[in-house]
Amino acid sequence: MTDRLYLVDASIYFFRAFYSMPDNFTDVDGRSVNGVYGYAGFLAELVEKDISPVSFAFDESLTTCYRNTIYPAYKANRELPDENIKYQLAQCQRITSLLGFHSTVLEDYEADDIIGTLARGWREVHPETSRITIITRDKDLGQLLETGDSLWDYASDTHTDSDALEAKFGIRPEQLADYLALAGDAVDNIPGATGIGAKTAARLLQFAGNLEALLSSPEMVADSGIRGATKIIATLSEQAEEIRTYRRITSIHQQAPVTWKPEDFHRSDVDSRALGRFCDDMRFGMRLRERLMSAV
Repeated sequence: MTDRLYLVDASIYFFRAFYSMPDNFTDVDGRSVNGVYGYAGFLAELVEKDISPVSFAFDESLTTCYRNTIYPAYKANRELPDENIKYQLAQCQRITSLLGFHSTVLEDYEADDIIGTLARGWREVHPETSRITIITRDKDLGQLLETGDSLWDYASDTHTDSDALEAKFGIRPEQLADYLALAGDAVDNIPGATGIGAKTAARLLQFAGNLEALLSSPEMVADSGIRGATKIIATLSEQAEEIRTYRRITSIHQQAPVTWKPEDFHRSDVDSRALGRFCDDMRFGMRLRERLMSAV
């Protein structure tokens, strides 16, 4: 018997809808709600599939995350959400709650950290039988994978377990934060070590096992058989502190201040009137409204 918990990287599915759906869905006040409309459809599917136990994690920390204190350039390449995006995200959080789902948003921590914290807590409650499925398109969450766990890209219905991640990147899940610190991550504005790309980063970690071993004894690379070893040794020596900083921000925090109990992950009762009013306010079409109301 296994105890599987589903953890949803919710903001990703809002933004997928926001950027893919036409901007002609409006609420009763004329505000654009295309992202809410698409996200609500995603929630309706999860209800219909009876995904449980489950919890949702939202992002509201683009400039306030603790990582920005460590490295101010973190995600500085991204545009700040405008007022409409903020409004739509708030409505997504609202309908998640109205449908009885547990959700969390924190000012100082990202959705990844919320998911990491809940995954760790679930494993402590079910030390022998826990399994985690993370519904996401974010590769960074791969560092949380253990035996029997998976990343579920819901849109493409593909599952990635630890073996698939290793086949794709050449590293084990527990090496992913090290890998991103070395190779960099343009999406999050993390430059990585100069001249060390994805393939070289993977080979270095295959050879040394972990990043700290490389930074503590960079001369070991001379015995690795990796091309350009002399230059790599110099880079690791000269940029060790910067790379350690990158490692602090690529690592998922697993002790965020999240309040939960195991029973929270089962849907609570739905207030049909409140849900109906929300559907009215968002001017949802009849088909979507019926699907959502079936959750009552």
